[in-house]
This record gives sequence, structure tokens and C-alpha cells, in this order.
Amino acid sequence: MNFETTSILLDAIKPYIENATLEITGENKDWRNRNYKSDFVTIDAKNHVGFEVLDNEVIAFYFTDHYHFEDYSSELQDGENNYVERAKSFLRDLFECKIRHVEYYKGKTLSSEKYFVMYHDGREDECIGYTWFGFSKFINPFGKKTMRSTTWQFDKSKGVFTTRQPKSVDSNAIEIIDISDDCYIEIFCNHNVYTYDIMEIDFDDYFGMYYWAPAVNVLPTGMYDTKEKAIAAARETLECRATPQ
Repeated sequence: MNFETTSILLDAIKPYIENATLEITGENKDWRNRNYKSDFVTIDAKNHVGFEVLDNEVIAFYFTDHYHFEDYSSELQDGENNYVERAKSFLRDLFECKIRHVEYYKGKTLSSEKYFVMYHDGREDECIGYTWFGFSKFINPFGKKTMRSTTWQFDKSKGVFTTRQPKSVDSNAIEIIDISDDCYIEIFCNHNVYTYDIMEIDFDDYFGMYYWAPAVNVLPTGMYDTKEKAIAAARETLECRATPQ
């Protein structure tokens, strides 16, 4: 690596990217195909997510957009601008929070897009990227306005961004039984009485994301004197739902 800043940023997001496939290049080419020195770090190649470190600048890139963090310390008083710290904070939010991508259309033409960080601590969503395509394509001003939304979340277990919410298992469950990639059973025990929950993937049209929710059209859980009976009952209710009536 060419710059110490690269190590600082990687250390800041290390808890999130331990299962990611990193690619780091130190010799890169600009848009004129000229060589220049930087650290270009790709974390999720499929979704074009990572960052680039130059002498006095960090560029974070994500999906179809990017964000610049530049060093203005020579123009400001000491401590008023620390572009590395701001880049660290941005990257942490990128990998910790959900990222909502909203596309706006006029007719069938993409006219603009925005990216939002969806904070989970009560803060309002923050717009981190906006692009208008009016200079690069013809946009029919009379076209019907529509909107399409996609919500991304980083899956630490796989090291990639996904529109599928990572599994969040109830901490009180004593056992988890995976039925498929889209369904699992949670077994609970309270005062020697066993019960179950069945969770499955559903789709949110507004946010454009798959999320885990209690299964629908299944029999409610009963109370069982053994774990094995609870598991058998949960499997049976799934089989009954799958059987054509």
C-alpha cells in the first residue's frame, strides 16, 4: 500500500469486512489512461463498493455513486477539518446501516437518483448522493413520473451487499432449524415447555428489500413437553401448508 491512510480506513471497518474479498491496487490509470499512484480498495466488486486513497483525498464509491473527502487543512484552523476521520465515519455508516437507492423516472427514462443512509438510532435518513441525468440523455418532460426503490444492507457473514436482510435470530431461541434459504424454525423453552416460531422471507415493495417475518398461513404454535415434539409439529405445519387442498 502507498498510504498510511489506507491502513487506517481498513482498520476502522475491519469488524464488517472480515469475510469480504478485498482487492487493493497501487498503480492505477486515470480517464486519459495515464498512470498515477493511489490505493484503490475494492471490497464488494459486484456492487462497486470500496474506496480510493490519494495524497490528500479519499474517494468512497458505492454502487453507481461516489463521495469525495478532501484535505482543506491549509485553508482552515487546526482541527476544523479532518478528512480521514470523516471518511472513516462515512465508511462505517455505509457498512453498518441500510442504504436506500431511489430512482426517479420520466416515462421509461431514468431522470435522477438519490442514495440515503437509513440510521437505526433514531436519526433522520441522510441523503449522501444525488445525480440528475438531464445533461447526458434526453428526458421527456411530459413523461409519467414513477419511482423505484432498492434497499441494500451489508451481510457481514458473506462479505457483500444484498437486498436480502441478513438472518436475525431471536436470542432466546434454544435451537434453529434451517428449512431452506427462505425459511427457518426457532425453538423456545420456558419452564420445561417447548414452543416454536417459523420465520420466512417476504418482500417489501416500497423499500425494495427482502426481510424476515413470521410465516403466514401456518398453524399457531402449541405447547410441547419435549423439544423433539415441538420440532416435529413445526415441520408438520409447514408440510400441511405446502400440500394442495
